[in-house]
Amino acid sequence: MYDGSIYHGDIISAFQRHVPGCYVRDYRDNGGFIVIARNYKTISWGDQTTTSKVEKQVPATTLCNLPRGAVTAASQFKGLKLHRPGWRVEFRRARTHLSDAQMRHITKTLRVGEVFYGIR
Repeated sequence: MYDGSIYHGDIISAFQRHVPGCYVRDYRDNGGFIVIARNYKTISWGDQTTTSKVEKQVPATTLCNLPRGAVTAASQFKGLKLHRPGWRVEFRRARTHLSDAQMRHITKTLRVGEVFYGIR
């Protein structure tokens, strides 16, 4: 299994190329990370606002959270707070929402060996 770092742009392009309905949201301005998500779900508020109906589309499934730049294999913490998520944990999260073919194609596109397999 590969233990080096992977550039966040390579991960994003691999997911966008091989996972249909995949898109990227950037939450770094609010202290978050770059999020690779899939599909949308609509949240509606009826009587809670002054308008008759308000709808907001939010991510239905979060596949990965990524820091900017090189994403290391291990996550980095400062105390109890997550400082930089690692690709090993994030790929484990994405694995439950991807097919075997999608995982195989993403691994082949990243050209770093097996990143989804061997993770339990």
